[in-house]
Amino acid sequence: MLASSALLRAQPVAGRPTRRPALRRAALVTKSSLLTELAVQGAISFDNAPPEALLAGGAAVLLALAGIGYAATQQQGGAQAAPAKAPEPELPREDAVLVFGATGRMGRTVVNSLLEQGRTVVAAVRSADRARDVLGKAGPTTGTVALGAGARKMDAAGGGILFIESGVDITNPETLTPELFKGVTQVVTAVGAVFGKTAEGTMGYLDDMTPERVDAGGVANVAAAAAKHLKRQQRTVEDVLPMRTAADIEKWQRLDDVIMGGQSSSGLAAAEDGSGAVWTGDLIVEGGGFCGARTLAAEYDLSAFDGISLRIKGDGQTFKLNIKTDAQFEVPEDTYQATFETEPEGWTNVFIPWHEFVLVKRARSVPGAPALDPARIRQFGLVLSRFEFNGFANPAYRPGPFELRIEGGIRAYRDPRPQLIMVSSAGVERNAKIGLDEEARKKDIPIVQLNPGAVLNHKYSGENAVRAAGLPYCVLRPTGLTNESEPGEFLLEASQGDRITGRISREELASLAVAALGLPSAAQKTMELRRQEATDAADKAMTDLDNLRLFLGLVQDKHRQRVGLEPFPAPAPVPPPVTDERKKEILADVRVIKSVQAGRGGRVRDEKESAQAKSITVTSDGREKVAAVAEQAASSNGTVGHDNVAEARAWIAAWRAKQGGSGAAAAAAAGEGAADEAAEDVPANVTQAREWIRSWRAAQLEKRLPADVSKQQ
Repeated sequence: MLASSALLRAQPVAGRPTRRPALRRAALVTKSSLLTELAVQGAISFDNAPPEALLAGGAAVLLALAGIGYAATQQQGGAQAAPAKAPEPELPREDAVLVFGATGRMGRTVVNSLLEQGRTVVAAVRSADRARDVLGKAGPTTGTVALGAGARKMDAAGGGILFIESGVDITNPETLTPELFKGVTQVVTAVGAVFGKTAEGTMGYLDDMTPERVDAGGVANVAAAAAKHLKRQQRTVEDVLPMRTAADIEKWQRLDDVIMGGQSSSGLAAAEDGSGAVWTGDLIVEGGGFCGARTLAAEYDLSAFDGISLRIKGDGQTFKLNIKTDAQFEVPEDTYQATFETEPEGWTNVFIPWHEFVLVKRARSVPGAPALDPARIRQFGLVLSRFEFNGFANPAYRPGPFELRIEGGIRAYRDPRPQLIMVSSAGVERNAKIGLDEEARKKDIPIVQLNPGAVLNHKYSGENAVRAAGLPYCVLRPTGLTNESEPGEFLLEASQGDRITGRISREELASLAVAALGLPSAAQKTMELRRQEATDAADKAMTDLDNLRLFLGLVQDKHRQRVGLEPFPAPAPVPPPVTDERKKEILADVRVIKSVQAGRGGRVRDEKESAQAKSITVTSDGREKVAAVAEQAASSNGTVGHDNVAEARAWIAAWRAKQGGSGAAAAAAAGEGAADEAAEDVPANVTQAREWIRSWRAAQLEKRLPADVSKQQ
């Protein structure tokens, strides 16, 4: 068994797209090989072997020691064995992302995406064995499981670091210890109820992991623990280029339109009280129409920040801030520009994020230009011009004298990132608005009508706990989750107010969750996500800029009313479970059938997996899609994607035989005519075979849901 805190180190994948990380298989060393390695490192001493190794693999250790002793007897002259090599230091556990539900399909996808981005990940799991199996199969290309500090890492370059913390149950707050949050700065919850075949042979929630206990109580426990153990991030501002003294001002030089034959003039001086700088001048339109100042060459690495901050006092005009990087420093006509406004009276705090800087060439924007690289800044500049961009007039300027006061100088700022990200579900808000209005519920989408286990109510309760935790947060509400990745790339879109339906893959959702962890624009927002449905949205990859725009297009939850959205509705009572008759009507809805055929929704564990269930998995939108159970033994993999019709026919025949003589066998027993009629149902080609199996699964969906959901809670 893995130790409570195990490590897995990943190698980086060069050129990997940021939106769709590939799920890679891990080459994990086995217990015996690792224990042998520990024994070799420790020579004939047990000092370097952790207690787990001595208890779980004593035989392997003794065999390794015996081998060492035998080798020593073969040395001539009684030479002694070489001294043991000192173990390498533990891998650092800092700025880590703590992931709950890491062994679920959504959670493991998030874990892998984080590792490929080079992040340190702490996977909180209930079962170490389950974590080893799941994360090993879908983990990094190479790695090692480290039992304690004595095991050395196998690779030294790049990639993320994975710590596995077992014995964590979010429904038990006592397991959410301070040690679990060691080195953690951000948390992702990708949990859900565990549904499958119980020991009694019926379908239900396993280990009492119901939506109420997991999605409501468990997420609330995580939110409370995060608020207790994480230090809340705040906006920070640091001086970059002081402008308080004459020596500071000497780093600037005048750059007015006189260089082009104009008549404008300006000058920069330190304020008399030492509080900053004063830039004054006289803007004359004839012959030019701009005043400017720029710094001497220097090197600034501001990659740790989100943009430039100024505290200014002006006269109501709009100014520009210029930045040159290495790429533009030797090209006078190229620079990055951003505008900032002043008030007619009083001081103003200005924050200009990096993405607002536009590359211009001879005052014209450059289409498709790369984003400003804050790690390579060489020069800053100030400009007052009668033009804004691309020859359009500056709407807030006037010719004649001007004055701009700058307190302190040029500063850089860093905004908080989301520290608590929750993967929720679309439909939770509309479910809360409907409440107990049965007629309104009948008119809504199938998942809201069905609401198995009141999952939408309980996920909404979890959301409210996250929003109330007092940390920067982001709640992601995916629409229908696809079970399999479709070929190609897809542009994504986001909305607010729970007004859209659609689909999105787990890889796409995981990529957005990872992007949100690094974007201040994702903080304090709740959003629904889906693939764009326009035809031209397919085969287009989401870039970093696309992710940024997606989050920038949304408002913080506290500002929903500004864009015409109502405040969040109050939590609604749990509605009564639907009747069997009503359930049949809902499952017969063409939207449900198409969703199942398209591979959306969650899954049901098979009998073997259900018996061994010890971890939390995600049920996404709450619908349990039928998976091939015992029938899987009759085909290569039990899926609908058979390579030939003969294999598919065998799958169908095995299923019919298992039903006790149903289908063709029963028809044959009834008579030759009936057998001929049944034979017509046998697929003639692989397309028909796939459709037959898909239709069967859709028809069986009802049988996989609990007859009375209320009894399962």
